[in-house]
Amino acid sequence: MSKQVIVLVDWRWQGHHPNYFVNYAVAIAKAGYRVMPLCSNPEDFSSRLAILLSSDSSHELETLIDDPIQLTHPKPSKIRPARYRGWQNAWRRFAGLGKQLRNLENVKEAKIDMVFFACIYDHDFEHFQKVEKGFGFPWSGLYLHARSFRMPGSPMPYTGVIPCPEKIFSSELMRSAAVLDEGALAPMGDIAGGKPIVLMPDFTDEDLPADGDDGAGLANKIMSFAQGRPVVCLLGHLQRTKGLSEFTMAAQNEHMNGVVFFLGGELNWTEIDSDEIKKLKRAWANSDNIITHFTDLADAQINAVISISDVVYAAYKDFPNSSNILTKSAVFKKPVIVSDGYVMAERVREYGLGEVVTEGDAEGVAKTLKRMLAEKYSENLESRARWDEYHSVHAVERLPECFEQLLS
Repeated sequence: MSKQVIVLVDWRWQGHHPNYFVNYAVAIAKAGYRVMPLCSNPEDFSSRLAILLSSDSSHELETLIDDPIQLTHPKPSKIRPARYRGWQNAWRRFAGLGKQLRNLENVKEAKIDMVFFACIYDHDFEHFQKVEKGFGFPWSGLYLHARSFRMPGSPMPYTGVIPCPEKIFSSELMRSAAVLDEGALAPMGDIAGGKPIVLMPDFTDEDLPADGDDGAGLANKIMSFAQGRPVVCLLGHLQRTKGLSEFTMAAQNEHMNGVVFFLGGELNWTEIDSDEIKKLKRAWANSDNIITHFTDLADAQINAVISISDVVYAAYKDFPNSSNILTKSAVFKKPVIVSDGYVMAERVREYGLGEVVTEGDAEGVAKTLKRMLAEKYSENLESRARWDEYHSVHAVERLPECFEQLLS
C-alpha cells in the first residue's frame, strides 16, 4: 500500500521558518507519510535536510521526502478600489497554490491527501475562506500566534490586522490544526467544531558553533568586552515588541552599573517613532555597558551568546505568544526574565525558569535583574528550576507523535 502524501508549504524563509520547515518534513516522514516540500528556498532546505538525515543510517526517511519545489510569493494586487485587493491577493496565493498542486499530482502521478501549512499568519489567511474552493485540498497547519485568545480584539503588531481564527478554522476543508500556546487549545477547538487541535512543542535548534566559527567569535567578543562583568542578552528580531526601549532604559539604570547589556539581531524600526529612535541610538552609542551586533543571527550564534550570558532578557511588550527563547534558556540552564500576563509568564512560573515583571516597567526590570545577578540567586534557582522537564516538553523529538494526531 502506497504512503499517504502530505504537501508541506511555507512561503517564508527567515527567522524560525527554515528550522520549523525542515524539522516538520522529517517528522512527517517519521510519522509514516510521504512528504512533498514546497518552499521559497529549496537549496537551503536540501542543505539543512542533509544535515538532519546524516545520522539516519537506514536512509528510509530520505526515500519519503521528495526533492523540494520552489514556491514564490504571488505579486501583490493593484486592483482598484483597494478594498478588493485582500480578496484578490488571497485568490492569487491559494488558488495559485491549488493549481500548482493539481499539476504536481499529474506530474508525479500521486494523489495529494493533505496540505500542511508550516506557519499560518492571520494577515495571509484573512480572506482564505472566500477562495478555498479555488484551493481545493484538505489541509491542516500551525496557527503561530494566539493573540485573539490572549488579547481579544487587539490588532496584530506591524500589520494592523485583527486576528480572525474564526474565519480560518471553521473551513470545511480544514481537518486539524496545531498551536504553540496551551491556552489556545479549548477556544480553537470550539471554532473548529471538534476537529483535532494539537499542542506543538516550541522546539529550537540547540547546536553551538564550532571553535573559530563566527558564532563563537561573537560570544568571545562579548566576554572580552565584559571583562568578567555579568551579561544580560536580548536576541533575535529586534523590534518594538521585543522591549527595546525598556531593555535600554534598564541598562542605564543606576542599579545596573557593572552589568553588560548585549543587543544582537536584525533591527526593525517599525512602530517606533523618530524621537525614540534617536534616543535609543544615542544610548547605544554612549553607554559604556551596552554592546550591539545589529545583523541577522544564526541559531548557533544565538545559542553561543546565551551560553555565556547570566540572564536572558525576554520581557517583551505587546507580545502574548510563545517563544522558543524559553526553550533555548532551558537548554543552557540560564535564568530568563519575562513580562507578566501571558503564556511565557505562565511557563516561567510553572517551571521555575526565572522571574516575571510588569510589562513596560524598566525600573522594575532593573531591580529584578539586580536580584537575579546577586550571588545566591543562581544557586537557589538551580534547586527549583525544572529546565530539563521544560526542554523535554518542547523537544523536537515530540514532533512525529504530534503529526500522527494531526494527519491521521
